[in-house]
Amino acid sequence: MKNKCRSYARLALLALSLCVGHSAHAEKADRDKPIEISADRGNLDQLKGVTVWQGNVIIVQGTLKLNADRATVTQDKQGNQTMQATGRQVMFRQKMDGKNDWIEGQANQLDYNTVTHVAVLTGNARVKRGSDLVIGNVITYNTETELYEVSSGASSNGGRVTAIIQPKPRDTTAPAAKKPDGNAP
Repeated sequence: MKNKCRSYARLALLALSLCVGHSAHAEKADRDKPIEISADRGNLDQLKGVTVWQGNVIIVQGTLKLNADRATVTQDKQGNQTMQATGRQVMFRQKMDGKNDWIEGQANQLDYNTVTHVAVLTGNARVKRGSDLVIGNVITYNTETELYEVSSGASSNGGRVTAIIQPKPRDTTAPAAKKPDGNAP
């Protein structure tokens, strides 16, 4: 039964991705913006390529803003990075490319890998894109393919996942269809 619920959730998330469309990518210009990190304290080890930020951590890059209690960023010799942000509630918000909509998320932990482009939100996870919402214990999101996967846990919504998908707005400017008798409605 649990696998069946996961399958339904995956289908709902696939539908969510299709409803939102490909124009819903995160703001591409953000990648070229400087990263500003502020925290109560930080520890930078350049030899190991590890930085740890603690206490009211705020990370800003363009329209992206992330808040956490602690963030650890690791960089290898090729420049690939992983980030783990933890806290009572890790929150992020970023403008979607070419739209006036935002993608917002929250969880107890957020892990991101620049090689795989995968973000994993764990513990009371929620992701909102525009008016659509996905809730589960773990949400995995590929920022390149826009594929979501959500799974439940006993502590999350009674062991179930939730997806709320808004209908697409109707085009009210299109001419009205004629009735079978030839008259407009």
